[in-house]
Amino acid sequence: MTKSESLQQLFAACSDCRKCGLGATRNRLVFGEGNPCAKIFFLGEAPGAREDETGRPFVGRAGELLTELLQQAGIRREEVYITGSCKCRPPKNRNPRKKELAACRPVLTEQLRIIQPQVVVCLGLVAVHNLLGTGVRLADVQGCWFDGPGYKIYPTYHPAAVVRGTVKADVLIRDFCRVRAYTEKQACLQEPGSAGQ
Repeated sequence: MTKSESLQQLFAACSDCRKCGLGATRNRLVFGEGNPCAKIFFLGEAPGAREDETGRPFVGRAGELLTELLQQAGIRREEVYITGSCKCRPPKNRNPRKKELAACRPVLTEQLRIIQPQVVVCLGLVAVHNLLGTGVRLADVQGCWFDGPGYKIYPTYHPAAVVRGTVKADVLIRDFCRVRAYTEKQACLQEPGSAGQ
């Protein structure tokens, strides 16, 4: 079974999920999209209104900005995989609660197992807490590398922070460039005959 087929099977298995109360209030489950063989995996927070309508991640104003910032960093959105920590929209766009994140965690774990990315970029505090623990402050870990189970974790700000004007776009572009450079270096290291060069 290909990675794409495995992801489709996983989506089919969770598309009618009711493991938490968000299953009763959502319009659509927002599973994730992108390259099943992506080296870079973007983990956001939770769907907003536009995502809930379309079933696609990062298609609202912050999503449009994310696509622009990726382009400026030399990354095509089609190359990466994008999903949220929570797959259903919380009412009034509140942050997802611990039990809601816990209900979605097995799906995220399986997405990571199937895709096997080199880097997981955490966009925003909810994503950072989801992978690094709730005691972490984003300001302390932004732009730093952490070891995950088979991949690196790189926390940065959510593009919504740029939309709000609390973070400059250059910060995210710089972080995305660092992530791209890391994956390019890994690709060079994996090429035959690259050892010792």
